[in-house]
Parts: sequence; C-alpha cells; structure tokens
Amino acid sequence: MTQAEKSILTILKTNARATVADLAKLVGISEAEVSATVTHLEKSGVIVQYTTIVNEEKLDVKSTVVRALIEVKVQPEKKSGFDAIARRICRHSNVVDHFLMSGGFDFLIVVEGGSLQEISAFVSDKLASIENVRGTMTHFIMKKYKENGVVIEETSEQDRLVVSP
Repeated sequence: MTQAEKSILTILKTNARATVADLAKLVGISEAEVSATVTHLEKSGVIVQYTTIVNEEKLDVKSTVVRALIEVKVQPEKKSGFDAIARRICRHSNVVDHFLMSGGFDFLIVVEGGSLQEISAFVSDKLASIENVRGTMTHFIMKKYKENGVVIEETSEQDRLVVSP
C-alpha cells in the first residue's frame, strides 16, 4: 500500500465527505491521482462503504431501534472452522456487525431490532438453533457515548452536581 493510499484512507475514515480537491491538498498529489486512487481502493474492496454516525437522541422522532451485543460460543466445524458458522449468522438481517474474538466467547455480534422481544426471538429462534452454537450472552445497549472513535455528545464537567460531605 502506498503512502498516498494510507493517507487518503486515514482522512476518509474521519471524514467520508472529504472532496477529491480536499484530499489532493491534504495528501499533496493531483486531483486526478486522488480520484484514480479512491476508485482503485473501492474496486479492490479496501473501501467497502461510506457511512454516517447519527446522534439518535437529537432526532425529532425517537428511534425505536434496540441494539444488543451478543457473545456467542460455538464449536468450530472440522473443515471450515469458524467461517461457515459466521456466514450463516451474517445472513440474518438483524446482524449489524460480526467479529471473531479471543477469550471466553468466539463471536461478538451486534444486532438491531424493533424491541427487546424481537432480539430475544432472534437469539432463541435463529441464533441458538444453529447447529454448532453452544451458548450466548446478550447485552442490551442502553446509551451510546462514542461510536467509531467519535464522541456522540460532549458533556461538560460543569454539568455534574457538586457532591459534598
């Protein structure tokens, strides 16, 4: 990977709306080179998607999305290890993110649903029914403070009440 590619990726990770002109100035190469580099990174699968982080608490309409982190313990398959099981789990529309982990559980998945009951049904009906799944632990997300390295809402230390003995 070239230094220009690394620099462009670093900038786009923090600001996916950076223009070709912005990138060219920041990286020190021509706009044509930036455009060709970004196209190459997209076609080769290095850049998979551009995304937006939303502070849902600031929306006029409150979100009805419930999120949960689910730790999953599995028995790896003889020939494909964790990959075949991971592909089966990833097919479900509730699954937002899926990671292979070290530690007491093998997978960490992030799921979304319209209610606690929908996520519970996903765990019991879809996830637990996969043959090599040996156990799960579900953690519901109650509030988001930081996402993808971005603090959602800065709070002032002065907002805290003074506690005195």
